[in-house]
Amino acid sequence: MKKPFPFANSSITNPGEAAREVGQTLASKGSSNAFGILYVTSEFAQHIDAIVETLRATTGIEAWTGAVGLGIIAGEREYFEQPALAAMLIELPENSFQMFGPVANTNAFQAVQAQAQSFASRRGTVLGLIHIDPTGDPSGSGIATLPSELAATAELFLVGGLASGQDEMPAIFSGGEATGAITGAFVSLEQGISTGVSQGCTPIGPTRQAKTAGVGVLSHLGGESAVEALLKDIGLPENSRPEELRNALNGLHVAFPIKGADRQDYLVRNITGIDLAQGLIGVAEAAEDGARVFFCRRDKQSAAKDLKDMAFKAAKRLGKPARGAIYISCLARGPNLFGPNSEEIEIVKKAIGENVPVVGFFANGEIAHDRLYGYTGVLTLFG
Repeated sequence: MKKPFPFANSSITNPGEAAREVGQTLASKGSSNAFGILYVTSEFAQHIDAIVETLRATTGIEAWTGAVGLGIIAGEREYFEQPALAAMLIELPENSFQMFGPVANTNAFQAVQAQAQSFASRRGTVLGLIHIDPTGDPSGSGIATLPSELAATAELFLVGGLASGQDEMPAIFSGGEATGAITGAFVSLEQGISTGVSQGCTPIGPTRQAKTAGVGVLSHLGGESAVEALLKDIGLPENSRPEELRNALNGLHVAFPIKGADRQDYLVRNITGIDLAQGLIGVAEAAEDGARVFFCRRDKQSAAKDLKDMAFKAAKRLGKPARGAIYISCLARGPNLFGPNSEEIEIVKKAIGENVPVVGFFANGEIAHDRLYGYTGVLTLFG
């Protein structure tokens, strides 16, 4: 049985000392052919260049990718609002991975598309691990459509997320900070990789066909106004007081089922406003007439069960002990949904194996397959 991937983390407040501690731990575990994954909390965002330089020097691993997060995942711990970094060396056979980025403009994005096609032509179906600074738009057509544009260029299955932070939200590459850009790696699936997506919401009410009244505005759902449908699903009369409606809307979202998938695979979007007089609901999605829609609510108990089931199934599909895992979760999850004591990653670890090293971060948006999700957890296991 192959040994687990080298993994280390540090919560030393000095970034230089933290990087040296992590680098020396990784170096002591040895590595053959590998690239590094690095996640740091936003308290270290201004020190990324020096951190990456230290890790390269101490480990001898030149290639790195990763991101800044308001919170990061390091083994069995979730770190928020404190300096911390976590790193893992993804050990793979020679020529089974290829780094890309930083990609900060349209020309560079087209070059990466060509790189992906070339790598896939040699290696078959490919995992694309991507990290994105949400302040940039390297594809030229919007962050929301970037995953689908990249995945469509080759046989790519994407996993990753949008960086998060207090001020700066850069991605990370081998040279350090990648502002307004995307970075990542293409990895051959020949080595054995399993992925899964866990939703953080519970569907309520039926799925209906929508009519719209402009970009991001739902006018009708089924044969009713959007507001009438909403009130029916949440069990409120039409003459409800505004404060009753505000309380009922706490944790409520609009879900768009993925075409061709079952009801368990859907995109969750925020409700941005309600016009009671005209029966309109604003949503953070450019929905079109005919879109399928249902309402859902964030629920800790359902989210925990879904996460446990997803992680168990991903581990079973892998068919062998995992050597390492990357887990990227939504900022609205973690302590905001599961509790303050690293309860979310505890569920994952129990499902995949306590000895499996895990790194990850809490994102502004999570990427799986060819879509940008929200309120989800995306797990990637390496065999």
